Amino acid sequence: MHDKRAREILFGAFWKGGWIRDSDRYVSPDDFAYAKRMGYMFDPIELSHDQVVSQLIEERERADLTALSNSFLASLGSRRLDLRSALGSYAFASNFPQHEIATTSATIVPSGAQRCNWCGFYEFQNPAKVDLSLLNFERHRWGGVRRDNPVYAWLDLSLFRAEALQNPTGADQQMMHEILETARSMEPDATASSLEKALAGTLKSSKAERRVLIEILAVCGVLQPRSRAGYFGEFTFDFEREHTGQHFNDWGYPAIWWRGSDGVSETALAAYFPNL
Repeated sequence: MHDKRAREILFGAFWKGGWIRDSDRYVSPDDFAYAKRMGYMFDPIELSHDQVVSQLIEERERADLTALSNSFLASLGSRRLDLRSALGSYAFASNFPQHEIATTSATIVPSGAQRCNWCGFYEFQNPAKVDLSLLNFERHRWGGVRRDNPVYAWLDLSLFRAEALQNPTGADQQMMHEILETARSMEPDATASSLEKALAGTLKSSKAERRVLIEILAVCGVLQPRSRAGYFGEFTFDFEREHTGQHFNDWGYPAIWWRGSDGVSETALAAYFPNL
């Protein structure tokens, strides 16, 4: 459900020309109750590793790929970034394994939390409260930024199911064709950052939106680096997601490794967008 007032309350809780500091965040009880009723804000909840795993797999099994794909395409014109996000969450979850927490001594952090080597979830001795409102803010503002976070993927897919189905227009499909042609035509050593700049005139978007768009297509395997594993037909464990070592490079995995020579995976494209 798209509700302007609830969205404004959500945004006002976290952003005012930039991030609002935790200590300065405030939402009146009445506003919070309204945004909560509309499905935009939530009470913090406690989640264990095993709960997250089971809930994400359950949402994956309930997902409708056609609806996810159509909503992604429709978002290119509508800029409903919350609906664009769900395809990336599905792609991340598509081969997500049923598993118990897998740790080594190296993944026990000073607080005592254990980081799962497989999915990256941090589990504390006393379950930490998760701020789902923050995740939903990121979902609405940018289309999500935590592509490999299983909590985000679960929330994203569950909220998507409550939305009305979106169908792309011919203009939306044409924009997608232009995005793909741009990716196919990049110089061999072009990076994801180069592609982001090249897409600036293709669709109405901010730099941050184009980055998220590219990262979603990379998680789907449409922009799959040939030199690295991904999520199309497989699941890349958290400990396998290599970084380039460039401290200034904050692209997500696997988009961080994509180069122009990798082009577009026609196999993944056909799987996720069979009607293009």
